[in-house]
Amino acid sequence: MMVLAPWYESGSFWQFLITTLVGVAVGVLGALATMRASYPKRRLTYKTRTNAPLFDASDNQAAGLAVTHDGTRVIRPRIVELELRNTGRRDITETQFHAREALKFDLGADVKAVLGVASLPTGTVTPGVGIDPSSPQAILVPPTLMVSKQTIRATVLVDGPNAEVSCSRAPLIEVAVREAGPDLVPRVIAVTVPNVLLALLIISIAYVVSACLLAWWT
Repeated sequence: MMVLAPWYESGSFWQFLITTLVGVAVGVLGALATMRASYPKRRLTYKTRTNAPLFDASDNQAAGLAVTHDGTRVIRPRIVELELRNTGRRDITETQFHAREALKFDLGADVKAVLGVASLPTGTVTPGVGIDPSSPQAILVPPTLMVSKQTIRATVLVDGPNAEVSCSRAPLIEVAVREAGPDLVPRVIAVTVPNVLLALLIISIAYVVSACLLAWWT
């Protein structure tokens, strides 16, 4: 008399189960990737490219030099170059500036003049960066369009010591604003590596669980 083996002792069943679990894991990862692509984050980074004196006051050759602006002498002239970069995959639009408030950056020294503003790549909008009338040590970046990967550089003449530049107001909606430090991991590595590790982890867990169940029942 032939006795049928229980369903859980069937090798084809466990093969089917393993294939199903791996397929589900891959499907979940695909769904997560699709959601990430549909709703990418907006990011704006800033950093100080230059913060240096125009000349060394202790240098004898510079003893007779003086810097003036609008007829007023600048005692401790420094050049500060601030860089903003839209590192996200989506554009930052004017409408994302809450109540049309400007970005505000504190330079830690009296701002005498905005010497120039450049925008890269060519053809992108160059905002009218200006001095904050309520705070002589700050500059304002008004609401503007910043397309993905766009870089804005503002060169400023200040009078004062070498101080840390900070973002004291960031009224952006759904945009992460942060300082880009020198040890900032490139975005390609920072985004890709965790996703790959997550995919390997999910697939490994599915495989191990399936293998353990198979070993248990056989």
